[in-house]
Amino acid sequence: MSENEDLKNLRNEMTKITLEIIRLSGKRLVLARKIGEIKARRGMEVEDPKVEQELKNKVIELSREHNIDTDFSLKILNLLIEESKQVQRDVIKEGNKLQV
Repeated sequence: MSENEDLKNLRNEMTKITLEIIRLSGKRLVLARKIGEIKARRGMEVEDPKVEQELKNKVIELSREHNIDTDFSLKILNLLIEESKQVQRDVIKEGNKLQV
């Protein structure tokens, strides 16, 4: 196989993985919305520092196991967490508008 073919195959694989990450991110946001709905009904806060810290610990552990830079992994995690919180805030806001 030529280097051009190798490069093309590697790029195709990277594209597939990137699209899978986006698909899974969408699934994660659907779950965040459901969590937000439950929190809205129960009058719970969006933020749960204990849950966030537990997830951060798991990400750090997994990153170390797979020799992935933990700063990189935590940047991704923080982005995911912030987007989930925004979805939950939006759900709670929507619920408050319906109650008025």
